[in-house]
Amino acid sequence: MKNANLRILRTGDAASTISRLTPQQILEQHGPPTKLLSTSSKSRKCREYGVLNEVLYLTPGVFCPAATSGCLTACLGHSSGRMAFPTHVIARDRRTALYFTSRETFLCQLKGELTSLAAQAKFLGLTPAVRLNGTSDLPWEQLHADLFHDFPHIQFFDYTKIRSRMIRFLSSQAWPANYHLTFSADGKNEHAGAILAAGGNLAAVFWPEPPKTWWNYPVIDGDSHDARFLDPKGVIVGLRAKGLGCVDTTGFVIRPCPTCSAELKLHSSSQDTHLRTLHRCDHCRFLLHASRMRRVDPAGGSVVAA
Repeated sequence: MKNANLRILRTGDAASTISRLTPQQILEQHGPPTKLLSTSSKSRKCREYGVLNEVLYLTPGVFCPAATSGCLTACLGHSSGRMAFPTHVIARDRRTALYFTSRETFLCQLKGELTSLAAQAKFLGLTPAVRLNGTSDLPWEQLHADLFHDFPHIQFFDYTKIRSRMIRFLSSQAWPANYHLTFSADGKNEHAGAILAAGGNLAAVFWPEPPKTWWNYPVIDGDSHDARFLDPKGVIVGLRAKGLGCVDTTGFVIRPCPTCSAELKLHSSSQDTHLRTLHRCDHCRFLLHASRMRRVDPAGGSVVAA
């Protein structure tokens, strides 16, 4: 896939410079990335399960063709914890700019870091694992299939919102044996039944807590670790909403009633210095309030405060 055919799409990260500067300008202003792979508190939990995990975080949304408005807004890649820090925003933009402008250099650096990860995991007696699409949805199996062949002892895994990719993963014998996918769902269950029935898993975001079951399928705790390839087949991976997800109004986040298990409906929303939502259960009248502080980024737009 040539650079000219790779389009940078919209991002929900108001602090990102990717919509204001060209990739070349980003590199000229900030320099190339010093490191491509990184960790998070959730990826570090994988050590308890015998896995050494690192993640590639690019600018959220720019390589996510199936992203919904709710997904872009609530993406943890920019709205939660340290991911909202200016240094982290710039780091993601630098990686994205390098991938866009110099694919060969990017891949050379990535392979070096994969080699280092594999060596470290072997020393520690852990399984090396990498999530290439931490905040993107690139078809690595098509663009860079050699990665899976060159690093057979690394377990790669990702979430995807692209249904065709998920179907290929579930049905194609040509799919890389060391690349696992989990389908990323939203509040609607358009494809949930077919994917779960085929033995696939899907991740869904809940607030305030994931239920035991949803859409008549078992829900497992997706926040206990990030190594999705360890999950049993045919389950919903329940993720707790964080950051802007707690005040989502698009239907991306599912809100089960803690009293009667019905789905809560949006009753009202408002914003000033904070984003506020009120959801209500039509059956038992349970009310759920949520509020998140806003801060204005100097470059324009607003992002949630950590």
